[in-house]
Amino acid sequence: MSNETITIFPYTPFNINSGITFLNFQSNDEFSKLIFQLNSLKNGETFLDDIDQYVHFYTDPDDKLKASLSKVALIGELTSYNINSISNIKLVLKKMISDSIIYKNKSDQINQNLNDLIMNMVSGYDEIFDFELAPGLEKLVKSKNLKMDTSNWQNYYDKLQSVIEFYVDFSSKEMLIFHGLERLLNINQLNELNDYLKANKISVVSIESYPMVIKNDKINFRIYSIDEDHVRFDT
Repeated sequence: MSNETITIFPYTPFNINSGITFLNFQSNDEFSKLIFQLNSLKNGETFLDDIDQYVHFYTDPDDKLKASLSKVALIGELTSYNINSISNIKLVLKKMISDSIIYKNKSDQINQNLNDLIMNMVSGYDEIFDFELAPGLEKLVKSKNLKMDTSNWQNYYDKLQSVIEFYVDFSSKEMLIFHGLERLLNINQLNELNDYLKANKISVVSIESYPMVIKNDKINFRIYSIDEDHVRFDT
């Protein structure tokens, strides 16, 4: 069971499990206010405390605000999101540098094995050999042309998959906040993506404002709808 919740005044907390969750506001004014508030909370990849207690994200079991906010990434509009932003490339480089420690350990082990092998084969020869596993790593890290390949994207579903995979691979984020995904993806794509998210224990929340319609049983993700009178319907 997930401990993640989104608290939006004046509603009771919205429970957020791994997978996709839609928060669908019928009131355009309420939707606009929420989007404005989310963007005012954003500061790069971090959030500032909401002194008016309008919206909070809780991903920590003890509801520690700073710990929770560190697990949240506000993406916003998928159409304008730049996966090759400077902040994202920095995360990739950080991961590469971290992994290079593993490569160094492997290099040292291979180096030792080679020396042991050669010493066993050539008695009386005491020269030490040196072996470098990834000589181009430092040059690659410093390269200004480093970027993720987006040439295989055919639609916004492909882009969304890549964005989610990026956060799974290169960050510790557990909740990604979008708005307007409903108009970009069909039901089959959403269901497939929902299964992937559950398998990787990550949450995607999309703030929406589309007409309330009767949903069929083909949907396997959660929808919270709030009508013009602020009455909440959980699906």
